[in-house]
Amino acid sequence: MSITEHLAKSLENLYRGEPWLGVTFTEQLSRVNAQQAIKTLDESNSIWQLVNHVIFWHQRVLRRIYNEPLEQDGDLPDFYMPENHGEENWQHTIHRLKHSFDLIATAIRNFPATEIYDTFPGTEHPAIYYLQGLAEHDAYHLGQITLLSKYA
Repeated sequence: MSITEHLAKSLENLYRGEPWLGVTFTEQLSRVNAQQAIKTLDESNSIWQLVNHVIFWHQRVLRRIYNEPLEQDGDLPDFYMPENHGEENWQHTIHRLKHSFDLIATAIRNFPATEIYDTFPGTEHPAIYYLQGLAEHDAYHLGQITLLSKYA
């Protein structure tokens, strides 16, 4: 298995597979409704904000892969919380999360393994820093979502 295949599979496992940590986004979010998704604990971000944050960073890394401007018209801000807290909007956010996992896994899978240690344009870090970091980042926030869902 190539390094890019491994990294893509790691993200797919976090979303809906069998990750080492034993919990997935799909499993956790299937138990959360819109009203639970907006709740916070003390001054924490809500589950909804964390999901949007994960989407935000998938988008950022995709743009690094394709050497596109990081910020584009129509982008939602990091940790975005919509004004509409309805169930339909929450389900739309969950759909956007699935779509972002699909897009980033495909892009990583298609990324040339020979360039994995090359520096991304406009950064001082090699591609692997972002590609592996994304899985670490997502696992961290999945842990937060798991804890918040127990208190929601």
